Amino acid sequence: MSAATELTATGTVPRILDAGLISDAMKGVESRSDTTRHFFANWPLFGLERVDAVIADYYTDAIEQFSTDYPTSPDINALPELNLGWHLVASSPRAVAIVADGYEFAGASTQERWRTFWFDPVRDAPLAAGDLVDTAATNRELATSARRPDAPGLDLSAVGADPVTSATLLAFAEDGSLLVGYDACEVAACAAGRVTFAIAPEATEWLLTDAGRAARSATLTPRDPIAEDPGDLPNPSPSTASTPSSAPAVDETVDCRKSKCVALTFDDGPGPFTTKLLDHLRKADVPATFFMLGQQVELYPKITRAVAAAGHEIGVHTWDHRMLTRLDTQQVRREITSSIKVVKQVTGKRPRLLRPPYGATDRAVAAEAKRAKVAQVLWDVDTLDWKTRSAKKTIKATLKDTRRGSIVLLHDIHSTTVAAVPGIIEGLRAKGYTFVTVSQLLGKAKPGRVYSRA
Repeated sequence: MSAATELTATGTVPRILDAGLISDAMKGVESRSDTTRHFFANWPLFGLERVDAVIADYYTDAIEQFSTDYPTSPDINALPELNLGWHLVASSPRAVAIVADGYEFAGASTQERWRTFWFDPVRDAPLAAGDLVDTAATNRELATSARRPDAPGLDLSAVGADPVTSATLLAFAEDGSLLVGYDACEVAACAAGRVTFAIAPEATEWLLTDAGRAARSATLTPRDPIAEDPGDLPNPSPSTASTPSSAPAVDETVDCRKSKCVALTFDDGPGPFTTKLLDHLRKADVPATFFMLGQQVELYPKITRAVAAAGHEIGVHTWDHRMLTRLDTQQVRREITSSIKVVKQVTGKRPRLLRPPYGATDRAVAAEAKRAKVAQVLWDVDTLDWKTRSAKKTIKATLKDTRRGSIVLLHDIHSTTVAAVPGIIEGLRAKGYTFVTVSQLLGKAKPGRVYSRA
């Protein structure tokens, strides 16, 4: 598991599980982004009506609140940022838990947030705190924990008379302790960040309901949540879908000094629509460059391997789409190296290109890119596909703005973008363009340097 996926808090945090464990139980991943307003969010879809609704409501409400609180500003450096991802912390046919993990930058500091979602995957049943623990008894244990000498300044009364129900995190530690957590500023000084209370395993045992014991077991001995009867759960993940058996090989003989070369690039994947995109590219005999998020590679290893096997180029887009210019050196390093590592593990090939989220880079990011031996690749054609969500408008923008040597920005997480690809290829070919990968377009790109076009 990548270091970039660690949860942070004052106190014990749950262990992050490999998200690939639930890939067969998932329908896909929903993503929302806005590159001008600086928010990025993605969350899993399980094809379970009630569970998906509860999870989606949290993310969409957070996005709407962020958009309301922070109108757009002409100063790009003053724009706040919202990043919402997720991690798997428990998995079995009886109980699955994900933690929505994110942060919000509001100009002066970054505030982390989290929220646990427990559910029974067979019954499509979200599980609340009262389903997992005896809330009255757990509240008494929490009160005892808050009074310990090693927990000064913690005020559970700030979250009301029922602290466990108000908790934003309810999970288990590796030793079986019950973890109850809160967002920054809720039960302690804001400087403490997120805070967790750990109730020892021997005390936890008496607090758990039957569903709670199943939840703890799903944490300590995680399993694939697909039950023996495949009818128990709907819709297998697209990551197990068939992929093209053959695809375009890169034509190494193309000389971009003589040909009108252009590079199509796809960000934020792989995802549920990438397989269809591979099919479009194969039929048209077109190579492309994919800038993948590490967390998505971890979730969709089969599709990642299919992209590589098809002869396309894979670069990295960090682990979870954080703006690198707002992170410290170690954080930037983890975001880049963890993504490189997971791509190499899955495909056997080491990426040589980095696309910084939002195109945000500076000297510190360049230094870390150089250290990781990756060139920074931006773009000169922004199709705004993430904004318009229209195949017709995406095609129009691409054909209007593309020039010789262009690097075109697209996103394979949107079905409308994938639907636009055949039209983009047809239109650009009619104008005499030749499709190449970014590395072919740039030649020997130097690590750390920023490129926007050839």
